Amino acid sequence: MERYTGTCDVKILFENSFREFFKPLCFHAMSFVKDEEAAKDIVHDVFLTVWTRRDEIDFNQPMLPCLLSLTRHRAINYLEHLKVKVRHAELEAKAEAIYFPADDAGHEELILKIKDRIGKLPDKCREVMYLYLIECKKYKEIAEMLGISVNTVKTHISNGLKNLREEFPASLLLLCFPQIKNY
Repeated sequence: MERYTGTCDVKILFENSFREFFKPLCFHAMSFVKDEEAAKDIVHDVFLTVWTRRDEIDFNQPMLPCLLSLTRHRAINYLEHLKVKVRHAELEAKAEAIYFPADDAGHEELILKIKDRIGKLPDKCREVMYLYLIECKKYKEIAEMLGISVNTVKTHISNGLKNLREEFPASLLLLCFPQIKNY
């Protein structure tokens, strides 16, 4: 069969396909996405893809099966994308509920829980973590106050934070104690 190679012929065939199949393809997309605007966008994307890849398409072949297949795939991709967006929104809402207490009392309660967990650390580690997180002392200050090396302070802080992360997410600890961002 002879293949259309003239730009004018391809343009006419494309325009005819658009006029003939746009509405049926919208109905096809609607059967998946149940949203008229989304269905129209999907079909527009399908035709845009066909136009941009027109050099690879044999316009002598029936267009409808190809267009139906592309529309179905785009609709399914759209639905998958919606699922991801919903999941992401749910995770964000959950994170806000956990990480951003609505009132100061909730924040204070959280700090008390963290302090309680710090209180359960081994003696030296507890002392270092208290000075670091609660009193906001620097490594060198802590080392001088306790008569230990800066490296020992770093080790205690590392172990203490590891222990705290078992109960509290790192982002929550950062929210309550911004000085640990360097860790």
